[in-house]
Amino acid sequence: MSAESIPVSEPGAQPKPASESAESERRPLSELLPTGELLMVVAGAAVVAVVGSFARYGLHGRAFVGAVFCPTLILLAAIDLKHKLLPNAIILPASLAVGLIVAASTPGDFLSHLAAGAALGGFFFLFGALFAGSLGMGDAKLGFLLGLALGARTLGATLIAFAGLLVAALYILASRGASARKDTIPFGPFLALGGILAFFLH
Repeated sequence: MSAESIPVSEPGAQPKPASESAESERRPLSELLPTGELLMVVAGAAVVAVVGSFARYGLHGRAFVGAVFCPTLILLAAIDLKHKLLPNAIILPASLAVGLIVAASTPGDFLSHLAAGAALGGFFFLFGALFAGSLGMGDAKLGFLLGLALGARTLGATLIAFAGLLVAALYILASRGASARKDTIPFGPFLALGGILAFFLH
């Protein structure tokens, strides 16, 4: 796991010290999962997403993709908002499950979905490498999951995510002024929003 967030205004802001990042990566998943009221909200939203997926697409492979993909995004968004982390223990199994469902239900589309995931994940990885402290490996892995699930709809999801991030950054700067210049915004929730909207609005 790694910290994933985007600076509000300074893409060159310093990332977490290595010791602090390594300490975060060792945290067990049980400490990151939502609890209390947040857990109820996440669980409720996940149920709505699963029901909505089957209502939208019927007993089709795409509905089964949504039944894994959307609840995963909701859970990751909640974790990233609170801890600024996107756990491998959630992203990797979800990516495997989505990949298997896509390959089994629409084998002719699997390579294009795989290519979309590799393209978005690779782009986020390069962006994070060029602008230290911006995107992390968790964002790159989440980008791969988005592409794998969405295929041709990946670009739309990405544009929604960046648009949402821009609005949030402008709002924070307008409401808090110069004191917010070094604040960071977790990108995971915006990727989750873009992914879910792109999945249902296609």
